[in-house]
Amino acid sequence: MSIVAMKKLRLIGVHSQKEELLRELMLLGCVEVSDPAGRPDREELAAFRRPDGGKVWQKRSEQTTIVNALRLLDKHAPAKKGLLTPKPEVECAKLLDESALAADLALAGEILSLDAEARSLLTRASRERASAEAMTPWTALNVPLERMETQSCEMQLGTLPAAVPMEEVNAALSELEVSFDLVSEDKTSRYVSLLFRREDREAIAAALRPLGFSPISLPEGTGTPEQVYNAALRRSEELTAQAAKKIEELASYAAHRDALQLGADTLSTRIAREETAEKLLQSDSTFYFEGWLTAPEEKKLGETLSKYCCAWETEEPDPEHPEEVPIQLRNNALTRPYNIVTEMYSLPAYNGLDPNPFIMPFFALFFGIMFADMAYGLILLIAGLLFLWKAKPKGSMKNAAGLLIECGISTFIIGFLTGGFFGDVVSVIGGWFGRDWSIVPHLGTIHIGSIAIDLPLNLLEGNNPLYVLIAAICLGAIHLALGTGIGIYLKLKDGEWADALLNDLCWWVMIAGILVMVTGGTKIVLFVGIGMLVLGQLITGKGFGKITGIFGAVYNGATGYLGDLLSYSRLMALMLAGSVIASVFNQLGSLGNANGMTVGGTILFVLVFCIGHALNFALNLIGCFVHTLRLQFLEFFGKWYRDGGKAFRPLKIQTKYVDIKEE
Repeated sequence: MSIVAMKKLRLIGVHSQKEELLRELMLLGCVEVSDPAGRPDREELAAFRRPDGGKVWQKRSEQTTIVNALRLLDKHAPAKKGLLTPKPEVECAKLLDESALAADLALAGEILSLDAEARSLLTRASRERASAEAMTPWTALNVPLERMETQSCEMQLGTLPAAVPMEEVNAALSELEVSFDLVSEDKTSRYVSLLFRREDREAIAAALRPLGFSPISLPEGTGTPEQVYNAALRRSEELTAQAAKKIEELASYAAHRDALQLGADTLSTRIAREETAEKLLQSDSTFYFEGWLTAPEEKKLGETLSKYCCAWETEEPDPEHPEEVPIQLRNNALTRPYNIVTEMYSLPAYNGLDPNPFIMPFFALFFGIMFADMAYGLILLIAGLLFLWKAKPKGSMKNAAGLLIECGISTFIIGFLTGGFFGDVVSVIGGWFGRDWSIVPHLGTIHIGSIAIDLPLNLLEGNNPLYVLIAAICLGAIHLALGTGIGIYLKLKDGEWADALLNDLCWWVMIAGILVMVTGGTKIVLFVGIGMLVLGQLITGKGFGKITGIFGAVYNGATGYLGDLLSYSRLMALMLAGSVIASVFNQLGSLGNANGMTVGGTILFVLVFCIGHALNFALNLIGCFVHTLRLQFLEFFGKWYRDGGKAFRPLKIQTKYVDIKEE
């Protein structure tokens, strides 16, 4: 549960062993290779040069070919697998074996070729359908297209707006020698043919132009429009059938899906090594790189490098530049899921602390308080366990499942203490039979002075919401005190004792002094806290700023801590909101059974229950997660967290389609 210690690494090796050494470093997964500072401009690196690029582009292109082929298989022959089906596992040696890549690329090329042929056929079929559609209005014209004109006459086809009366058309053509026929019509247009002598073409066009006449040229063909129409449809169907056969042939390659997926991941490992190789500097016979090494794996790295002709050294990071050091967190099973939360905000700086151990108890607790329902908690718990069992996830997805499990357990426990199970559904159903049912028995009574609090705590009764609000503020005070304490520790560690003791600790001394006074104790503790505050401003301030700094510190500190404490009231607000909404849906659903249980009333209840609680669950899941994040990021982290760390990205095996079989 810490930030993994890092060391700077420098290595120079023999060029002939570069590929094999990078492969070994990938298997170790503990070295990040970076560009040497200053590039070859540094005097000691003057003999080295950057390697020629190009291999990365080539391998990426090959991987793209295989990935595109897999997408086509997923489109035309989707794999039959469940939602939570885990990835297939392969041995590491098989993943890194590139002997089958040539065959995989050939298969991918055949798949892409079949797809290209199918798309070409479909394009041609689409053009044929377009030709048929263009011929549709003219199928009643019993004139072959090749006989539309002679030496002295020609036939002109065109359209007229349907709104133009035929009388106007006849009147416009009455003084011309022309044969005018209506072929067909629809709601917007009339499709007409005109037969006239060639020398009358301009006169006829001038007569019809004011009426909106538009000449049309039909696609080339032989025979009447109906024959051309039928032939175009027939060719379209034939081309579509040919395309379907190509798609069917493409789908038959689904048997090679696993091999192609393995090939894609094999290329991923090769691309990672080639990208790393581009960061190296090299001469005619040697290569050099700088990077970072996780300190716990230094001995293991030494054992690996002893097999190669190379020289290497490590050194501690520069304490003056912690921002240069990459960050890797090392946590146990309980705290590892909170990597998601930390990464959503920012990784810690190298001179900071891993926040996960401090996040874990409060994040789950706050989430559980706000969700506070046994049934909802069970849903989260079962969902997380089922996902872990069936999908066998790794990395971030495994962390997400762990977060679901921990938040589900917390939600169930708080729900048990408040008696919530889908709100008050058990009590509502009991009312149908005239019974007072409860899923949680009486757990006892807590006495605080003259106040008696019964458990389970019914949020809809008496002063119980007020008790929850007070408890939320107390939890907030503990949370803020922990954050302030961590901040004081970090400042003391860095030698900033005046700022730590006189500016941060003083407020908690004053708060303790106020509590002592309220309980009838001495005022000395309060005066000590005030004195620490004044002294801190006198030491850190300059000139007249010492005086104004005191007033500013009092105002900012008082309003800041008060605002932070009040922010924790959201714990009560969301707990109460979720409980009330659940109860409202239960009451609405039970209206049909108000006078006794009926079939119709029960059906209504089931419908309202399912829809209402699905909405309540979804909205509260999002709301509780967001507000829990806010309490961590703003109130808690604001007291101590040093962010800005960059992730440690070692050369290691990363796959998309397969998992490495653990030995």
